Amino acid sequence: MRMIPLLITAFLTLLSCTGQEHVEEKKISVFAVHINTIAQQENISFTEAAIKLREMGYAGADVYPYQENVIPILDNLGFGHSCAIVHINYLGAEHVDTIDTNSARGFFRAGWGDLEEAGINFVKRHGYPHLMLVPNTLPQNATPEDAETIRQHVADFAARCQAEGIDLVVESFDNKASLCYGTERLQDLLSRSKSLGVAFDIGNFTFAGEDPVEAFETLKGRVRHVHVKDRASLDDMTPVPAGTGCSKIETVLQKMEDRGYDGWYTIEIFGSKQMLKDLETAYSNVKSFLDGR
Repeated sequence: MRMIPLLITAFLTLLSCTGQEHVEEKKISVFAVHINTIAQQENISFTEAAIKLREMGYAGADVYPYQENVIPILDNLGFGHSCAIVHINYLGAEHVDTIDTNSARGFFRAGWGDLEEAGINFVKRHGYPHLMLVPNTLPQNATPEDAETIRQHVADFAARCQAEGIDLVVESFDNKASLCYGTERLQDLLSRSKSLGVAFDIGNFTFAGEDPVEAFETLKGRVRHVHVKDRASLDDMTPVPAGTGCSKIETVLQKMEDRGYDGWYTIEIFGSKQMLKDLETAYSNVKSFLDGR
């Protein structure tokens, strides 16, 4: 019986959002796994957690293919499809990183070809504007040949996605063993594919010791999705709500808006112990920054 009032609430929420054309509603999104975290922390259902974020103003969600079961819930509440994300280990089972072993995000039991196929089919089924690829980090015993193998796979996958009409992007990743760590490594990947884009994670450039404003100036021609992550301070890389840390969120967002970026801004706070409150703070700040333009 509990689902009846939940569905009524969801329907009313969707009706209240229909016809509203606020720019910020079209732009500010959230990780679907953050909704799972809220449900766990608040001891509520995924649907209830999603309703709370929709009422705040969140209008889209970044989703992993293994979360396909939550898409009908998000769709019914009016969440847009901001980005699909797939983690792929291109070096095989003998080279397994922590993401692959500790999270369903990596689909670590599948081969890289199967994961590419899963990502493409997921995007086609649900009409995502981008597929974000997170290639595996290099293990400690990696060779230069291993690194080149990953780069070639990324370039080949970008070409395949382009042929399928899918926009593939790679994220500035917060791990020194990643081939997407920092501007220089991202540029190396981008030089191998004219179609490959960037999911610009603001806080991850801070993590890499770079100024995210300068990083955007360097990569702005390839930026097609944005993750709005902030860091506590230059001495503490703990993720904090956007606009409360040191990653120059407001300045970067203003530069993006001035350049005409019209895609999604996905707020990210992995590791939050008070996800609902932190996402409320982050949304309020990001909305204010965007309204200021």
